[in-house]
Amino acid sequence: MDQEVTYEQKDNRIDFHFDHIYFENPQRFGSIDLFQVGDLSCQGGYVVNEHEQICYELTYIVSGRGWLKAGGTSHPVKEGDIVLNVPGELHACRADDEDPFRYYYVGFDFAEGEAGDAGEVGDAPALEPIRKMFDQTTQPVVSNLLGIEAPFAGIFKELVNLKSYSSFMIGSYLQQLIVLAYRSFHDSRETAYSPMLQGKEMTKPVHDVIRYIEHNWLRMTELGAMAEELHYSYSYLSHQFSKEMGLTIQEYYNRKRFEQAVKLLREGRLTVTQIADKLRYQSIHSFSKAFRLHFGISPTEYQSIATSANQV
Repeated sequence: MDQEVTYEQKDNRIDFHFDHIYFENPQRFGSIDLFQVGDLSCQGGYVVNEHEQICYELTYIVSGRGWLKAGGTSHPVKEGDIVLNVPGELHACRADDEDPFRYYYVGFDFAEGEAGDAGEVGDAPALEPIRKMFDQTTQPVVSNLLGIEAPFAGIFKELVNLKSYSSFMIGSYLQQLIVLAYRSFHDSRETAYSPMLQGKEMTKPVHDVIRYIEHNWLRMTELGAMAEELHYSYSYLSHQFSKEMGLTIQEYYNRKRFEQAVKLLREGRLTVTQIADKLRYQSIHSFSKAFRLHFGISPTEYQSIATSANQV
């Protein structure tokens, strides 16, 4: 907890610090503005004093342990953890006295601009869905299961050995890093929502909702009708479901449709328009918009990628 961690720097306890700072002139890489990137190894008790974030920051704990402040709370962190800080919140860190950490970090923001028809800003994929998830994240620490250290290492290598196309490579690594972080937080949130992993037994109304959606989601046209069939008020079901599951009934229902959408797109037997109709979207436009917000690409793009992969 906050009161158990003292963020007061008494001396410089850095063993190694590779730091590139661009706060006065952020470097633009496609749809990402880079403010800072670095690698720090410290001694026991090292402290970064509390300060307000002016950009997004991702920290990866390479080794050791300590505490990082994010989301208004001090969190214990260890080797393999990823920590997210968002603009406007207070940030600080303290290394463990006996097992101090080494960590990579990157400070960035999402570039302003309008996404085109292909969902692009400049030459990079539009990252608005990632920004929205980062802003809504309530658990700012997750485990690294997707190899986020690799793009960090790629950025450091390019900065140390500048060559032709180094700027292009750095931009590519930045995109990989941010997407891998997004997936890590997204997968963590999906796991936390799994009914099989709840710390306590769910109540009957919530269990009834899950069973109903599992068996009827393909024929459902409005969620209110489900409440009537189950003999509950929808407001009561909505409150109980959100309280126990950590997401709304609508979000859970949408997840089922996205799972089926991905399956049908991979199979390639139906067109995107036919899939939108089968999943009871009002139009292909509403389906494409919802799919892009969830996955970051359009269903047409996804189907093209999946078809190419199946032909390999």
